[in-house]
Amino acid sequence: MANAKKLFAMFMFAALFSGSVLITGCGGGPSPEQMQQLNDLRAEVESLQSQVNDAISQKSQLERQIADKDAKVKAYLNDIGTVQKRCP
Repeated sequence: MANAKKLFAMFMFAALFSGSVLITGCGGGPSPEQMQQLNDLRAEVESLQSQVNDAISQKSQLERQIADKDAKVKAYLNDIGTVQKRCP
């Protein structure tokens, strides 16, 4: 009885395994139209990533310019304070 159950379980496992191999093997892969869509999407992603990188670069350049101008404003305010202290 135990051998029959083991044999039945092994048979079911083998049937499931071979069935899953047949099902997954018959997928056929993507069609040429799907591959073209995928390639178009990849090109669009690369283009958008390039635009993002350009925007990040421009943002960091603008932030450096703002920091430079802020430093100049602080220096001018410091100079104005110094002049006002010297002149009554």
